[in-house]
Amino acid sequence: MSDHAHSPHLQHHFETPQQQFDAGKLGIWLFLATEILLFGGLFCAYAIYRANHPEIFVYAHQFLNKYWGGTNTVILLCSSLTMAWAVRAAQLGQRKLLVVLLSLTLLGAVGFLGIKYVEYKEKWEHGLLWGARFAPHVEGHGGEEPPLPKAAAPAPAPLPGPSSSSAPRSGRRPRAPPAP
Repeated sequence: MSDHAHSPHLQHHFETPQQQFDAGKLGIWLFLATEILLFGGLFCAYAIYRANHPEIFVYAHQFLNKYWGGTNTVILLCSSLTMAWAVRAAQLGQRKLLVVLLSLTLLGAVGFLGIKYVEYKEKWEHGLLWGARFAPHVEGHGGEEPPLPKAAAPAPAPLPGPSSSSAPRSGRRPRAPPAP
């Protein structure tokens, strides 16, 4: 097929509009599959971690501000709506509505970032930082400091013998096989 026979909406690397449509559809399905795999893995890791260490989540919940979190959720949902609606307005050629909806979406983005600033500033002030900088203090969260989660008891020393040098570095001993 020659280049002059292509429709103006057909990209140069496709032979037919149907091929272009099918390729786009396959791309969207692949994208959705990768999102399901990524977030499925993240939610599984979260569920396992939460089941194995519930005390950490009980301790950490006091540092979450439900008001700002809820407000941010509403802002994200509304800005998703206004953006999807703006796409539809663009498809229908409704320029004034498109400008209004894009402005509302941009306003939602500014609100989201402003709330994130407030949240992270609060975390910084309370010492809730990463790695070696983590030093929580909870003034203003009810007056008295909550108890820290109990640390695990130290693991017993490895047994003497040839396998003692290959003991795991995590401080945990491998589980003994079940008794017959």
